[in-house]
Amino acid sequence: MPEEVELKKPRKRGRKSLEEQNKITGLMNRDAFTLALSDIERDSLVSSSKVADILVSAMSQAYLEWAYPGLFKEKDNLDPAKQLIKCKVVFSDDISSFKIYDVKIVTEEDDIVDDAYQVSLEDAKVINPDAKLGDLIDIPFDVTQLNKSYVRRVKQLFQAKLKEASKQAITSVYSNQIGDLIYGKVVNIEKGEKNHVTYELSFGKANGFLHAKQLIPGDKFALGENVLVYLINVSDKSNPPSLAITRSSEKFVVKLFERAVPELAAGTIEIKGIVREAGKRTKIFVSSNDPHVDPVGTCIGPESSRSKTVLNQLNNEKVDILKYHTNKALQIIEAMKPAQLIGLTCLDDFFDPNVHFEEIEKDRGYEYPAVTAVVSTGNSGVAIGTGGVNVRLASKLTMCNISVKTADEAIKEKLKYMLTPDIEREANKLEGVAEAPVVHEVSEENKDIETQTEEETPFLEPITKLDKKPEAVSKAPEETPVTEPAIEDKEAVVENASEPKANPTSTTSEIKTQSQEVEHVEIKNKPKISLKELEQAMSQKKGPAETRSYKKHRRDEEKEETTSLAKNVQAMPIYTQEELEEIKAQEMEDEENDYDYDEDLEEYDSDSYYDEDNGK
Repeated sequence: MPEEVELKKPRKRGRKSLEEQNKITGLMNRDAFTLALSDIERDSLVSSSKVADILVSAMSQAYLEWAYPGLFKEKDNLDPAKQLIKCKVVFSDDISSFKIYDVKIVTEEDDIVDDAYQVSLEDAKVINPDAKLGDLIDIPFDVTQLNKSYVRRVKQLFQAKLKEASKQAITSVYSNQIGDLIYGKVVNIEKGEKNHVTYELSFGKANGFLHAKQLIPGDKFALGENVLVYLINVSDKSNPPSLAITRSSEKFVVKLFERAVPELAAGTIEIKGIVREAGKRTKIFVSSNDPHVDPVGTCIGPESSRSKTVLNQLNNEKVDILKYHTNKALQIIEAMKPAQLIGLTCLDDFFDPNVHFEEIEKDRGYEYPAVTAVVSTGNSGVAIGTGGVNVRLASKLTMCNISVKTADEAIKEKLKYMLTPDIEREANKLEGVAEAPVVHEVSEENKDIETQTEEETPFLEPITKLDKKPEAVSKAPEETPVTEPAIEDKEAVVENASEPKANPTSTTSEIKTQSQEVEHVEIKNKPKISLKELEQAMSQKKGPAETRSYKKHRRDEEKEETTSLAKNVQAMPIYTQEELEEIKAQEMEDEENDYDYDEDLEEYDSDSYYDEDNGK
């Protein structure tokens, strides 16, 4: 038989060698540790110094649990010694090593109760010769006694503390952006019931979800697309934190306008109210704190550039930019646009200066007043809007229950309402807006008239008789009734003399209120030309240089000159019907003789005159 060969048994790699390989010595790889800190800072948004503090805290807690497992591992343990036992973890300045110390109180040896947190004065002086009773002394611990379970526990505690710190850091970053617009990238798209789509957006260290209610009808996004949203809130219940976002809120539109209109962000223009039904219509009340800035035009921008920027984000949702009024009736008229109201049923409180709706509407028990908007028959569809959206939003914006009726319906129901011009007039009185003054043309001849006082202003009185000559005008009593309306004729005008002259601003309004015209009036101020002189001037023959067209132009100029002052004072004609007919007949005769030459100027018609003149 062959000799049996003794086989060598494989050498067993004992646990001791493995433990020696992973033995804790307190030494560290500085470069690897520094690189790990920077990576953690980038991923968790926690600063490197904060990460180092978290590591020290984890190492300290893990040591206490390792050294006193029955005391610190039991969470429900209420032993008072738990608050007294402490340790300290210290890294070297160059981060090449670390040490662990037990922190104990120097106590008389006879008074020691628990050596876990107390040490005798004699033992303390071995470590620190200057130790005294009551001092805290750091007693070094041999870290080589630590095992793998300690390292595992340090890792668990560090990750948990770092995750909490990261959550707080991320929440703090996004909490500063609550109420602002932020961009998120679509990272996931989920389709639910009824074809509802949910978009998951990533914002770097946090995520958010856009559900159907937070979307604008018509919103469609692709993976990787950046989406602008409004940040409502930040929730730290999940890790990473979850952001509450929306695109359907009124605040989303407000922020869009603040980005597009610098005057809004600066406070020159203010948004007084906004209501919205996403995808359908938005109504905004805007006001200006600067009287020289138009709030509506500023928000729209040149060639609608600013409003188009907003509409592009809203999928061309209809947006009504409306001017804010303090008067409630004017608010309703403005809020019902683009519909034009004929009238409105108004409460007495609408025109009571002592009633302030801005304050009353803040009360919880405030009830919306019911009003009826009256529109033309063909304008009711615009006033109500598609699905009632226009009148519904106008009611919310003005905090009134608005119903719409046509003019025909209002007549049938015998509805009493106030016309829009009357509402505007009454509201302007309350707001202190003065009516536009009447503008009068002032010529050189009547410029001094406007400086006269009301006491010096001449006035016009009706009379019953008037001679053909203006010098024979007699005054009639003021109570004499008007017998016959006057005949309108632009040529029958009197120019007032320089003394005294009528004040057009004080007499025009009185004359316009007269419902009847009078045939004869008495002019207290002296005319510039008498009737006799006027007739003589019209009967004179003119020379060859004044042709028909020239005379007509001359007469037009005279008419403008004579009527400028009369228009301002609203003077009444002074001629009777018979006198007017005589004047017209005389004018017709003059026109027939327009081409007759004057005998005194015949010598200028011959060619010899101009030849002799040229020869001189």
